[in-house]
Amino acid sequence: MNVLGISASPRKEGNTDILVTQVLYGARSEGAETRLVRPADLELKPCNGCMACVFKRRDCVIKDGFHELLEALRWADAVVIGAPTYILSSNSVMKNVLDRLVVFGLTRELAGKGALAVATAGVIGWEPFALEQPMTAILASGMLPVDRFVGYGQGPGEILYDDAAMDRAYAGGAALAKGERNFIGDKGGCPICHLNMVTYRGGEGYCPLCDIAGEVDSVDGVATIIPDAGSDHRWSEDSMKHHYEEKILPSGPWFKENFREIRSAVSEFFKKE
Repeated sequence: MNVLGISASPRKEGNTDILVTQVLYGARSEGAETRLVRPADLELKPCNGCMACVFKRRDCVIKDGFHELLEALRWADAVVIGAPTYILSSNSVMKNVLDRLVVFGLTRELAGKGALAVATAGVIGWEPFALEQPMTAILASGMLPVDRFVGYGQGPGEILYDDAAMDRAYAGGAALAKGERNFIGDKGGCPICHLNMVTYRGGEGYCPLCDIAGEVDSVDGVATIIPDAGSDHRWSEDSMKHHYEEKILPSGPWFKENFREIRSAVSEFFKKE
């Protein structure tokens, strides 16, 4: 079993590196081979939205260290993705990784791999969106979330004193190495992402991350969406196939056909005083 750790922190050997590495230690305890990749060290350029990866079903055309991350993802049987919390949410390194992984929603090359989403934060209550981007990277790629949690520590290294997070990370890594693909963590408000983001739309409970709605009921003290019968969520294989094949891919030929007209309109727009 090959288990990959992705630490989206720019700080080497900081709290996120520690938490992700603890997952890898747990995986090694069950005989797994492990690797740690730090995207901040790869000098990744931002996604430019060209969508060549999607329309041509190929690897990213940008020439940088992203190929190292791709190779590692293909090597892995299971993945842990970790990111620090900067102003309530994941940092820009994590968002860049998420953007650059867009093609896997179409190719499903990573589908079925077990995954953990972890985050680090300094203050409880100041991390409401800490797990959204790591979890989105997992779900959009077709990977299967096994657990998700936040560890706490303000200064570099203080995460070592969060015993609960360190223990959970180790256990999560061991579970990945043993081939676990079901969610084993405490259940959240959404039955898909297991994050507590329940809001309301049209009188029903709604998870904006997973685009799923239904009645809200209390399950083990957590306000939980009970999905409407027959409904599907954003990240299912059928939903993703529809998104790419019916919404995204048809836009390419239309854009090419109307390219001159569009460019002319853009040019005229920027000539306005």
